[in-house]
Amino acid sequence: MKQIVKTTLAVIALATLTSEIAVAQQQVAKNRRERILQVLDQSRPNTYVPAGFFLHFENKLGRKAVQDHKDFYRATNMDFVKVFYEISVPQIDIKSGKDWEKVPVYSEAFFAPQVAVIEDLAREFGKEAFILPTVYSPLALAHQTLGRGKDLKKLAEENPEAFGKAIKNLSLSIENYLRSARKHGADGFYVSSQGGDGNSLSPKIWQDQVRKWDKHVSEVANEIGEINILHICDYGTPFKNADALYALNFSDGSTLNLKEAQQRFGRPIFGGLERLGVIATGSVEEAKKAVDKVLENASPNFILGADCTVPGDTDWEKLRAVIDYAHTWRLTHKK
Repeated sequence: MKQIVKTTLAVIALATLTSEIAVAQQQVAKNRRERILQVLDQSRPNTYVPAGFFLHFENKLGRKAVQDHKDFYRATNMDFVKVFYEISVPQIDIKSGKDWEKVPVYSEAFFAPQVAVIEDLAREFGKEAFILPTVYSPLALAHQTLGRGKDLKKLAEENPEAFGKAIKNLSLSIENYLRSARKHGADGFYVSSQGGDGNSLSPKIWQDQVRKWDKHVSEVANEIGEINILHICDYGTPFKNADALYALNFSDGSTLNLKEAQQRFGRPIFGGLERLGVIATGSVEEAKKAVDKVLENASPNFILGADCTVPGDTDWEKLRAVIDYAHTWRLTHKK
């Protein structure tokens, strides 16, 4: 009889907690857009933990790519629609530093296939969730321009001014993409920056020829976007342009803990889990334990995610379980 009573009480307690969570979620916001905005508001406490994980799809552009994004968003229950950037600028035969002058400014028309994916997803989900396309840096586009097997550092140092002009043109190309994407449904952007990138550029080349135009991308995103995430790529070098964005996402190698990062930059942090860690290789229960450790040390204005894209074969059901777990974590782990 005692066991039955205990079980009954446990069921009642669970039902009560479930009811409290449902009410709390209804009070949080009507849709994912409002939930994100409330969490980004650092003047108030939050009970909801947004979450999102990303992976590259086999289909890069066109209707199949749109469907992949739709299926992933619905399956994982994540809190915004991350649109992957899958279009590359053409390779140019750069044999000497002077050849960087061949790099043009690419018009909005060049990015039309990518923008078409954004537009379709905005039409489907734009009223319920933020549409946030990925944005590559001008330096990333310089690597695409050069192609594999070429020494970017050497070719940049052969003619810094020509290289700087190429970086400028690629940055203006990205601006064309940003403005076109915004006109066709993007709410803001997931902006990737290479920071100082000491691996492929000398500090002087970075400072004199790249920094201004790398920063220009985030400035344009801040000008036209309602919400942006700055993704600091894993080149292991310092980055200081974080003043104009809503949220920060650190890649591998960051030594800041989550609270320190939010205090230092004055912006909410997105991340917490390693993309090649338990979220990719562990069980659901192992992943939940990792989430516990992250959220125990996270600030209230925090979005759960990974430091970069997870492997393509990551189990979508596991991602869904972790995301759902994060959503109610502050309610189920009250101290």
